[in-house]
Amino acid sequence: MSVGRHARLKGKQPTERTLFNIQIGDVVQYQERDWILETIYRYQQDQFEWIEYLLRDNDDAAWLVVVEDDWLEVSWLTPVPEDQLRLSLPLPNVIDYEGISYLLKERGEAKYSTEGRVNNQKGNCTFYDYQTVQGFKLSFELYGSDEDGELDVNIGRKIKSQDLSILPGDGQSVYANISR
Repeated sequence: MSVGRHARLKGKQPTERTLFNIQIGDVVQYQERDWILETIYRYQQDQFEWIEYLLRDNDDAAWLVVVEDDWLEVSWLTPVPEDQLRLSLPLPNVIDYEGISYLLKERGEAKYSTEGRVNNQKGNCTFYDYQTVQGFKLSFELYGSDEDGELDVNIGRKIKSQDLSILPGDGQSVYANISR
């Protein structure tokens, strides 16, 4: 299978991709790796919106988070294994993880919708965003209720958008038949 600039586009014309129009199957190049966009999460909190892209490189997953308020903020996050960080709700204002103290920057509730998986989803999400002065981030997202919801924990940092290259793909999921 060829991806990136050598991909066959099956009759589609390539279009310039930006952080706001990446599509399923597109390739995001970061730190000398090619990541395939598998799922797009769109969040809305009142009038504020942001996008999280679930990327895959074989068995590895990463999140590209794009937030534009007064300025553009781009973050690269990877999942924290369930057995490495155990917390109970409500989450504290400071979390120490791997020798770093993360301060609660924002928490709230948002509506979300997904694009890309066979069973696209919609619902409510409670989020907790932690950050350090150096730009390290720790993110908690609870989908469903406090009692039976699914908690996703991710860690990473702010990055420069110039460190990314985005190449149009063929619009198809590469890992659709593989669970996350």
